[in-house]
Amino acid sequence: MDWSHIGKKFQTVKNALGEAYAASLDSAKWKLWHGQAEDALTKLALLRDNITDEAQKSKMTGLYNYIDRNQAYLINYDERDTAHKTYTSQVAESHIDTLINARHKKTGKMQWSREGADNVLQIRATMASNEWTSKWQSTVLSALGAAA
Repeated sequence: MDWSHIGKKFQTVKNALGEAYAASLDSAKWKLWHGQAEDALTKLALLRDNITDEAQKSKMTGLYNYIDRNQAYLINYDERDTAHKTYTSQVAESHIDTLINARHKKTGKMQWSREGADNVLQIRATMASNEWTSKWQSTVLSALGAAA
């Protein structure tokens, strides 16, 4: 699971709850960063159960459920960071957003249709996932077979 998304979820809840709960939220987030999902969920549950304001409790419950549902996809982000491995897709997402925004501007000379944008993004995703060679070859061969 992408760390930047986790961080955004925590920040949203932190903003809703205020400074009174900031240290507890930071502690739970630290536990997640270090691969201790069960401990983080325990902390979040205790925090949730001590909140009396319904709107704040709802935000806290949303965060708890999000982490709980995705527990199987949580990793030790600290270990990955220390090993210089990727633990977030933030750079890739930013690149894609920039690319899409540049091509969908109404004032630009080179605009993509929705279908064209989808096709280009499918190709780029295939190339980025190292599946390009196998998929390209099978697509070309099948197209050649259909043309013959």
